Amino acid sequence: MKKIIKNNLSEKYSKGTIIIHWISLVLIILLLPTGFLMQEMKAEMRLNLLRVHTLFGILIFVLTLIRILFFFRNQRPSKLETGSSFHNKLVVWIESSFYYLLIFLCLSGITTLITSNLTEAIQNSEASLLPKKLDTPPLITHRALAILLIVLLIVHIGGVVTHYLKNKENTLKRILP
Repeated sequence: MKKIIKNNLSEKYSKGTIIIHWISLVLIILLLPTGFLMQEMKAEMRLNLLRVHTLFGILIFVLTLIRILFFFRNQRPSKLETGSSFHNKLVVWIESSFYYLLIFLCLSGITTLITSNLTEAIQNSEASLLPKKLDTPPLITHRALAILLIVLLIVHIGGVVTHYLKNKENTLKRILP
């Protein structure tokens, strides 16, 4: 029989971590579709969207680095207990995976910008400098990581909902402002 665990939900993440968490979520939700939409656009529109995508991507990169710093510097709430050793490990793995995935996603985006000469098009505001077709290894990696991020977000949200339904605990209290 699975034992019911009651976590101390009054323990919260630091204010900085909470703010970065929600700003990052909004930016990621805005950013993910832009990458996929750009592929089919005319050059002028693609250049404008590329600027926004690049700006938001760099912002997410900086916020992720700051959040990693907060992770080591600030006190965190106790790890969630689910009543299952496997699920306890899965929670930690998913949370940790976000950091790695966001770092690699941002680095693959930066690498794509540099190796595909996209920075020149952005800096000169010249859509004619954009490559007609772009299928470089860094971009292929960037797309794959973006899809993986979508999957991880769905699993993360599913885990929060499942924990709420099974354990009757609103774990969002720990990360809400």
